Amino acid sequence: FTYDDGNDELDVLGIQLERTDDARVYTKNTCCESEWLVVKCQVTAADSNMHEWVSHLGNTHLSMEPHIIAIYNTLRQANHPLYTFLKQNCRDTLLLNWGARLSLASYEPLAFGDYQASVGVGQFMQLVGKMWSRYSFFEKSSLPNELASRGFTEDVQVPGYLYREDGMKLWNAIGGFATDFVDEVFDSDEAVASDTVVRDWARETTDSEKGAVNGFPTS
Repeated sequence: FTYDDGNDELDVLGIQLERTDDARVYTKNTCCESEWLVVKCQVTAADSNMHEWVSHLGNTHLSMEPHIIAIYNTLRQANHPLYTFLKQNCRDTLLLNWGARLSLASYEPLAFGDYQASVGVGQFMQLVGKMWSRYSFFEKSSLPNELASRGFTEDVQVPGYLYREDGMKLWNAIGGFATDFVDEVFDSDEAVASDTVVRDWARETTDSEKGAVNGFPTS
């Protein structure tokens, strides 16, 4: 890609469809119009599949399950004040995930996901599992860290990148609200550390036999 300062847009310089050293590089200057269109369609289809399965199903829906179950098993059972804040983040997710397992990600003959996905349910669920094995809570759940991991640090000016511009506004607004709420519940870091329910929540979230969330505080 190349960045067009005039339009604040990324332009495609070239596309390589195979991961070999001698793979052809397609460009709009070396392809006819129809061939260039087909190549772009292949990239778009691959990106759409990765979004639907890994970014959406895996990193949005399924990755929330261990957090929700840990919250239910600890904060909700103890009627902890933090549950008042977190319960809206748990709403409907388990039901949606159950529905996805019966439709999009079901393992059965003529499964819907096999028609929807370019390589089938099994292969994409392997990619979801690979994503989860590399998941780290504070890296993936922090928008600034996630942006920085892809090279979009604060010093990189990309005015047309609205995901970052609008996303950081939401991140800061939600972060401020969350901080204010926690400050109402706890008056010090020591109070957080000594709260047995919070410690149970952390253990439930990170235990290898339970939530198994990497990067989350263990206690």
